[in-house]
Amino acid sequence: MEQNTGVTVALILVAIAVLMQAGAMLGIWLAVRKVPGQIESVRSDVKQRIDPLAQSVLEIVNNSREPLQTISANLAEISTMLRDRASNADQVAAELLDKSRTQIIRVDKMVSELVEKVETTADAVQKGVLGPISEVSAVVKGVRSGLEFLFSRRRVTNVSEATQDEQLFI
Repeated sequence: MEQNTGVTVALILVAIAVLMQAGAMLGIWLAVRKVPGQIESVRSDVKQRIDPLAQSVLEIVNNSREPLQTISANLAEISTMLRDRASNADQVAAELLDKSRTQIIRVDKMVSELVEKVETTADAVQKGVLGPISEVSAVVKGVRSGLEFLFSRRRVTNVSEATQDEQLFI
Protein backbone atom coordinates (compact mmCIF):
# COMPACT_ATOMS: atom_id res chain seq x y z
CA MET A 1 0.00 0.00 0.00
CA GLU A 2 2.81 2.20 0.48
CA GLN A 3 3.55 1.92 -3.14
CA ASN A 4 0.05 2.82 -4.03
CA THR A 5 0.17 5.84 -1.79
CA GLY A 6 3.38 7.04 -3.37
CA VAL A 7 2.01 6.51 -6.86
CA THR A 8 -1.21 8.23 -5.89
CA VAL A 9 0.65 11.21 -4.48
CA ALA A 10 2.78 11.36 -7.63
CA LEU A 11 -0.31 11.17 -9.84
CA ILE A 12 -1.97 13.92 -7.85
CA LEU A 13 1.13 16.09 -8.19
CA VAL A 14 1.32 15.41 -11.94
CA ALA A 15 -2.42 16.19 -12.26
CA ILE A 16 -1.92 19.49 -10.40
CA ALA A 17 1.09 20.35 -12.64
CA VAL A 18 -0.89 19.56 -15.79
CA LEU A 19 -3.80 21.69 -14.54
CA MET A 20 -1.41 24.54 -13.78
CA GLN A 21 0.09 24.28 -17.26
CA ALA A 22 -3.36 24.27 -18.76
CA GLY A 23 -4.23 27.40 -16.74
CA ALA A 24 -1.02 29.11 -17.89
CA MET A 25 -1.72 28.18 -21.50
CA LEU A 26 -5.25 29.51 -21.15
CA GLY A 27 -3.87 32.80 -19.74
CA ILE A 28 -1.37 33.09 -22.61
CA TRP A 29 -4.09 32.35 -25.15
CA LEU A 30 -6.34 35.05 -23.65
CA ALA A 31 -3.46 37.57 -23.63
CA VAL A 32 -2.46 36.78 -27.25
CA ARG A 33 -6.11 37.08 -28.32
CA LYS A 34 -6.12 40.72 -27.10
CA VAL A 35 -2.84 41.68 -28.97
CA PRO A 36 -4.38 42.10 -32.48
CA GLY A 37 -7.00 44.46 -31.07
CA GLN A 38 -4.32 46.51 -29.34
CA ILE A 39 -2.16 46.56 -32.47
CA GLU A 40 -5.14 47.73 -34.51
CA SER A 41 -5.87 50.56 -32.08
CA VAL A 42 -2.20 51.67 -32.12
CA ARG A 43 -2.16 51.47 -35.95
CA SER A 44 -5.30 53.59 -36.25
CA ASP A 45 -3.91 56.13 -33.75
CA VAL A 46 -0.63 56.40 -35.67
CA LYS A 47 -2.50 56.68 -38.96
CA GLN A 48 -4.65 59.50 -37.58
CA ARG A 49 -1.52 61.41 -36.54
CA ILE A 50 0.63 60.69 -39.61
CA ASP A 51 -2.03 61.36 -42.28
CA PRO A 52 -2.23 65.13 -41.60
CA LEU A 53 1.55 65.32 -41.41
CA ALA A 54 1.95 63.47 -44.72
CA GLN A 55 -0.66 65.75 -46.28
CA SER A 56 1.25 68.85 -45.04
CA VAL A 57 4.53 67.54 -46.39
CA LEU A 58 2.90 66.79 -49.75
CA GLU A 59 1.47 70.33 -49.91
CA ILE A 60 4.85 71.84 -49.03
CA VAL A 61 6.56 69.80 -51.75
CA ASN A 62 3.89 70.72 -54.31
CA ASN A 63 4.04 74.41 -53.37
CA SER A 64 7.85 74.52 -53.51
CA ARG A 65 8.20 73.08 -57.02
CA GLU A 66 7.65 76.36 -58.85
CA PRO A 67 10.00 78.45 -56.66
CA LEU A 68 12.65 75.73 -56.93
CA GLN A 69 12.33 75.77 -60.72
CA THR A 70 12.67 79.56 -60.70
CA ILE A 71 15.72 79.36 -58.45
CA SER A 72 17.29 76.70 -60.70
CA ALA A 73 16.70 78.86 -63.77
CA ASN A 74 18.19 81.90 -62.01
CA LEU A 75 21.23 79.92 -60.92
CA ALA A 76 21.77 78.68 -64.48
CA GLU A 77 21.51 82.24 -65.80
CA ILE A 78 23.94 83.54 -63.15
CA SER A 79 26.36 80.74 -63.98
CA THR A 80 26.26 81.63 -67.68
CA MET A 81 26.73 85.32 -66.92
CA LEU A 82 29.70 84.63 -64.64
CA ARG A 83 31.29 82.39 -67.26
CA ASP A 84 30.92 85.14 -69.91
CA ARG A 85 32.34 87.81 -67.61
CA ALA A 86 35.26 85.59 -66.61
CA SER A 87 35.99 85.03 -70.30
CA ASN A 88 35.87 88.80 -70.94
CA ALA A 89 38.13 89.47 -67.97
CA ASP A 90 40.57 86.87 -69.27
CA GLN A 91 40.64 88.58 -72.68
CA VAL A 92 41.21 91.99 -71.09
CA ALA A 93 44.02 90.60 -68.93
CA ALA A 94 45.65 89.02 -72.00
CA GLU A 95 45.45 92.33 -73.90
CA LEU A 96 46.91 94.24 -70.95
CA LEU A 97 49.73 91.71 -70.71
CA ASP A 98 50.55 92.09 -74.41
CA LYS A 99 50.49 95.89 -74.19
CA SER A 100 52.63 95.82 -71.06
CA ARG A 101 55.20 93.61 -72.77
CA THR A 102 55.33 95.97 -75.73
CA GLN A 103 55.80 98.99 -73.48
CA ILE A 104 58.49 97.23 -71.45
CA ILE A 105 60.37 96.40 -74.64
CA ARG A 106 60.11 100.04 -75.76
CA VAL A 107 61.32 101.36 -72.40
CA ASP A 108 64.21 98.87 -72.40
CA LYS A 109 65.22 99.98 -75.89
CA MET A 110 65.03 103.67 -74.87
CA VAL A 111 67.17 103.07 -71.77
CA SER A 112 69.72 101.08 -73.79
CA GLU A 113 69.95 103.86 -76.40
CA LEU A 114 70.27 106.47 -73.65
CA VAL A 115 73.12 104.54 -72.00
CA GLU A 116 74.88 104.23 -75.37
CA LYS A 117 74.48 107.97 -75.98
CA VAL A 118 75.81 108.81 -72.52
CA GLU A 119 78.80 106.54 -73.08
CA THR A 120 79.44 108.08 -76.49
CA THR A 121 79.14 111.60 -75.05
CA ALA A 122 81.48 110.70 -72.16
CA ASP A 123 84.04 109.32 -74.64
CA ALA A 124 83.76 112.46 -76.78
CA VAL A 125 84.15 114.73 -73.73
CA GLN A 126 87.13 112.73 -72.58
CA LYS A 127 88.82 112.86 -75.98
CA GLY A 128 87.80 116.42 -76.81
CA VAL A 129 88.23 118.15 -73.47
CA LEU A 130 90.27 115.99 -71.12
CA GLY A 131 92.82 114.95 -73.77
CA PRO A 132 93.98 118.50 -74.56
CA ILE A 133 93.84 119.42 -70.85
CA SER A 134 96.14 116.51 -69.96
CA GLU A 135 98.49 117.50 -72.80
CA VAL A 136 98.58 121.10 -71.59
CA SER A 137 99.15 119.85 -68.05
CA ALA A 138 102.05 117.68 -69.22
CA VAL A 139 103.60 120.64 -71.08
CA VAL A 140 103.23 122.85 -67.98
CA LYS A 141 104.85 120.19 -65.81
CA GLY A 142 107.69 119.85 -68.25
CA VAL A 143 108.24 123.62 -68.38
CA ARG A 144 108.11 123.80 -64.57
CA SER A 145 110.60 120.98 -64.22
CA GLY A 146 112.91 122.65 -66.73
CA LEU A 147 112.67 125.99 -64.98
CA GLU A 148 113.29 124.41 -61.63
CA PHE A 149 116.30 122.66 -62.99
CA LEU A 150 117.68 125.83 -64.51
CA PHE A 151 117.11 128.03 -61.50
CA SER A 152 117.95 125.60 -58.80
CA ARG A 153 121.38 125.50 -57.30
CA ARG A 154 123.29 122.53 -58.04
CA ARG A 155 124.59 120.78 -55.11
CA VAL A 156 127.67 118.82 -55.44
CA THR A 157 127.10 115.45 -54.07
CA ASN A 158 129.85 113.53 -52.45
CA VAL A 159 130.45 109.98 -53.09
CA SER A 160 129.59 109.20 -49.49
CA GLU A 161 126.15 110.81 -49.79
CA ALA A 162 125.46 108.88 -52.97
CA THR A 163 126.54 105.65 -51.38
CA GLN A 164 124.36 106.40 -48.37
CA ASP A 165 121.40 107.09 -50.63
CA GLU A 166 121.94 103.81 -52.45
CA GLN A 167 122.11 101.90 -49.21
CA LEU A 168 118.83 103.42 -48.12
CA PHE A 169 117.29 102.45 -51.44
CA ILE A 170 118.24 98.82 -51.08
